[in-house]
Parts: sequence; structure tokens; C-alpha cells
Amino acid sequence: MNDKQIIIPLSINNQMIEHGYSALPYEACGLLAGNRMKVQSIWQLENERKSDRRFFVSKEKVEDTLNKIKLINQQVLAIYHSHPFTAPIPSTFDLRNHPTTTAKMVIVSFKGGSPSVRCYRIRDTNYEECLFCIETTR
Repeated sequence: MNDKQIIIPLSINNQMIEHGYSALPYEACGLLAGNRMKVQSIWQLENERKSDRRFFVSKEKVEDTLNKIKLINQQVLAIYHSHPFTAPIPSTFDLRNHPTTTAKMVIVSFKGGSPSVRCYRIRDTNYEECLFCIETTR
């Protein structure tokens, strides 16, 4: 498997999209965790900023969530957020504030009504779109 590719189960992808819908008109945000590039859990966070262009989660809430992820022997594979009215492309602000190069950035866009999901690898203030796979149950 390509180390750039992330696998997201259909149920988690649907939860992420629903989280974005429920947060409209504001941005939603959260973490996707798992192992070996396969997402196993979703951690919905509350956007404390209540903005359609930015999200903010307090350091305490992030640390609490990271500790819970660590307790179940998973790691953060991606940080996701929604773009209620813009394309699923990282903004300059998104790039400057992405906290780590080890986690991908997933953006769910609702521009045009239908959700569109994209995944990116972030390095400094540059981004590269990554393949991702939506895994259906057998």
C-alpha cells in the first residue's frame, strides 16, 4: 500500500460528513484515528469559534482526546474539518495552522450542496492531494 493512502471505512466517512452537515453554517472539525493508515475511529470535536471559515478547539480538549486515542492504542491519522461554502482545498490559514506533518488533512466541502471529501499531505505551507479509499463492509 502506498504510504500516502489512507483507508476510511464507509461508516466513518458518513459520520464525518454528517458531523459537517450538523455543524452548518459553521466549520466542523475532528480527528480520525487508527493504525497503519486504516482509520478505526472518529473523534468529533466542537468548533469553539462558531465560524464558517475557521475552527478552534481548546488545548485541554485536544489533549484529552489525544489521551483517549492513546489509551486504545491508536494514533491520529488525519485531522478533518469542513468548508461549508468553499472548495475542499486547504486555505493559507489551514496550511499555516496544521499542527503536524504526520497527520493528513481531510476536508469535507459542502460547496454546491453535495459533500466532497479530499485528503492532503501537508509539509510546511505546501500541500499534496493524497489518495484515499472508502472501505465498504463485506
